[in-house]
Order: sequence, then structure tokens, then C-alpha cells
Amino acid sequence: MGCAPLAARPPRGVINRARACLPALACAGLCLLLAACQGNRHLYVATTGSDTNPGTRTAPFATITHADSVASAGITVHVAPGTYHVAAPLPRSAGIRTARSGTATARIRFVSDVKWGARIVLSGTGIAWHAKGAFVDIDGFDISGSGRIGILAEGGREIITRNLIHDLEVSGGCNGAGGAAIDAWGPAGGAVIDSNVVRNVGARWIAAGTCNTVQGIYVTNRGNRVSNNIVSGIASVGINSWHGATGSTIVNNTVFSARIGIVIGHGDSGATDAGTSNNYVANNIVVGNRYGITEMGSVGHDNRYANNLVYANDTDWRVQGQVTGTIAADPRFVDYQKDGSGDYRLRQDSPGAGLGASIHMHATKILKTGNAPPAGSDTLTP
Repeated sequence: MGCAPLAARPPRGVINRARACLPALACAGLCLLLAACQGNRHLYVATTGSDTNPGTRTAPFATITHADSVASAGITVHVAPGTYHVAAPLPRSAGIRTARSGTATARIRFVSDVKWGARIVLSGTGIAWHAKGAFVDIDGFDISGSGRIGILAEGGREIITRNLIHDLEVSGGCNGAGGAAIDAWGPAGGAVIDSNVVRNVGARWIAAGTCNTVQGIYVTNRGNRVSNNIVSGIASVGINSWHGATGSTIVNNTVFSARIGIVIGHGDSGATDAGTSNNYVANNIVVGNRYGITEMGSVGHDNRYANNLVYANDTDWRVQGQVTGTIAADPRFVDYQKDGSGDYRLRQDSPGAGLGASIHMHATKILKTGNAPPAGSDTLTP
């Protein structure tokens, strides 16, 4: 390629002024470049992608694990709809491993771009997703398969929300390797587990009541919040606060068809002689379990149970903490199905108005009258 002809040489003063401007221009250019880089806070994953791609919208990665390996604080990882098959052949192995941490002000977010559209299907006896980073969000995924744990969250300060975790077979058997749809583990605590639908985790053991190691939502450390979840079909405990768990807030959940609905306890590794204390269990609906709300193991002080609806459990209560405002009546769900496929919002004439989870399985479910629920509605009259 040829060069343009040289223009007449400008006066020396003009040259000197131009030279003086060069550092400022270079700095401005660098600032613009950095700003552009900082603005690109998104990575993309799709079933049609490749981990040799740059992870852009038009050239996405193939795996969540690889996206995590190049992520940093403040990044959002978008996962496109599709089925992502992952394998965890051993009880402690994982199909997806993520390890990067965000910060309190710049979290790392893994988001299914369509709620429940990114379907993670696990083969083997292990863990679908082992998240070891702190300040990480996992939002909107559908997780199922033959293994024993859907999400194992170990880093602390996670937000696990709007996921559907279901039909985990626990094919390795009911044993000390445990099992759970969501398991908040590790020393840090402070997880928020909110607005998830959890169903059928080791469900084949419910009738016999022979398995006590497979849970729905399992918190084992300090200061976790479990709220607005629908949990059903669990071999042992729907929502279990155990090991060294203390200071748990368990509110506005709906739990049914489990061996035990909700447990506040302290036992096994991490437990202390002081026991679990300062737990708040309120506004939950606990229906149709062998036991409703129970304290177990080493239990300390200031455990409060307020405004819970308990109904049709073989035993509704086994606690020594302060119990107030209990409602013992049929909650009158819009469409109760024991297998977890119903609509668990409340009718307008429910005695439990304002309690339980307001989320539901079928946003456009047609009621028996033929009327579709209004968008965003929490209470309906069928």
C-alpha cells in the first residue's frame, strides 16, 4: 500500500504545540479503551458454542465452567436456552465447577437468559454444580438428573434464586455422602436462597421414611436466609438447618410431602455445645409431612416460630422455642397436587393469606373456571 504524499511542513510552533498535546491525547485514548473494556461485563454460553470462542454473544462459550475461568468481579454470564449434559461419576465429583469470587459491590452472576430455559441434566452419582466462589448469583436454571446434589454452594454470600431443581434420583444410594437440591456449605455462610422450586429429591424413600441424609434445601453455617421457596417430595427434610447452622431466617416457604417439613438443629460436623440459636421461622406453610416443624440435636436460645400455617402433618410441632400465631387449617391452595405439579398460590378465602411462597409453577395456568391468572397475581379465586 502506498503512502499519501507529504503535506507542506507546518511552522515550528504548530509542531511544538502538537507534540505537547500528544501525552494528553494518548491518555484520553487509553481512558476510552479502558472504559470500553470495563463496559463489557458480559460473557455468553450456548449449546452451540465452543470454549475456544471469545465468549461474546455471537461467539459464545460451550460451558459454564470455562466462562467462570475467565470471569472476574462484576461479570454476568448469560446462559442460553438448551440442554447442557454434565457428568459427575463419583459422589464428590461435579459436572460444573465454578471458583471465581465477586465482591459485595460487584457480584459474579450466572443467569439463565430464559427462566428454566437452560436445562442442566446430570449423569452419575455426584453434584450438578459445585460453586466455590463467594458473592456469586445462580439464577433461573433447571437442574435434574441421577446425582445427589443440584447446587453445592461453598463460597458464602451466594444468591441462589428462581431455579427449578427437581427429580434428583440420588442413584448412589442413601448414605453418608448425603444429598440435597441446594446445599449451603463451608465456613462463610450468609447465603440467600430465594424463590426456587425444589421437588422430588430421593423421593423413593419418603414412604418408608428410611433415609435421613437427603434434604431439599440444606444450610449448615451462619446467617442464611431461605425464603419464598416451594419444596416438596423430599426423602428427609424439606428445609434443614443443621451441622453448625445458626441465625437462620426461614420465611414464606411452602413445604409438603417430605418426611419432615422444617428442621432447626445442630449436629454432626460443625455443631457446638451451645447449640443453634437466634433462628427465625415465620410465615411458612407446612402441609402433609410426617413431621411439620421440628427442633433436633443441640438447640440453644432465642429460636422463634411466628405465624406459620401447619396442617395435615402426622405431628405438626416438636419444638421448645417460642411459638406464636400458629394457624392450623387447610391453606386452600389454588390447585394442590401432592406430586409438586400444582399451583400453590392461595385462594382469596385462604386462612393463610400472606404466608408461604407467592411463586408458582405455571404462570399461565388455566383455573377450573377457565380464567387465566392475572400476571403477577399471588392470590386467586378459582
